[in-house]
Amino acid sequence: MNEKLDPRTEKIIFIAQILSVSLIWIFVIGITVWIINLIRLSLELQDVPGASVGISIVAIPVFITLASILTYVFLGLQKGRNRISNKSEEE
Repeated sequence: MNEKLDPRTEKIIFIAQILSVSLIWIFVIGITVWIINLIRLSLELQDVPGASVGISIVAIPVFITLASILTYVFLGLQKGRNRISNKSEEE
């Protein structure tokens, strides 16, 4: 499993990974703003807080946590890949 990809393929994969992590964060930020606006509108209309508001409040940290985990995994994979490539260059 120690296959070496050509530099062009590695660059395409890296760009796709950066793009996917960026889209994940755009998605999470968009959902967070949307949920906050819904909660604010609910308060302005003096609506009785229901289960949907509670679920919305819980959803924000869940989405942020999932995006953080995916970003951490991506950075860990990049760090591992760099470590492996540095070892193979030394040998």
